[in-house]
Amino acid sequence: MRAPTEAIATKTDLSALQMELRAFEQKLEAKIATTAADLKVDILRWLIVTQLALGGFPFAAMKFTR
Repeated sequence: MRAPTEAIATKTDLSALQMELRAFEQKLEAKIATTAADLKVDILRWLIVTQLALGGFPFAAMKFTR
């Protein structure tokens, strides 16, 4: 059994863990930002393609009715 004065972790251990957690947090924030940017691009691409497809229907209908 541990003595009551014996520490579970030293200040150095806690400091190292804190640095690791900060680095991991920064990596996650970067991944979130990249994913959000990719999602915006995908949404814009989808909107453009949808608008082109919907714009083609009236054009095809006019050609078909003539």
